Amino acid sequence: MQSKAATPEEYVSEITDDKREAFALLRRTILENLPKGYEEEMSYGMIGYVINP
Repeated sequence: MQSKAATPEEYVSEITDDKREAFALLRRTILENLPKGYEEEMSYGMIGYVINP
């Protein structure tokens, strides 16, 4: 889902109730397994995971 949200939290708040629980589980799993140095951010209207130097 592409969005104009400025933060991942805003993005999640826009997800419909019937999909929010599944999305939260997916996001939590990704965040718990991100390699060191990666960060979550908004990019192209979606949540993305990038390496920031």
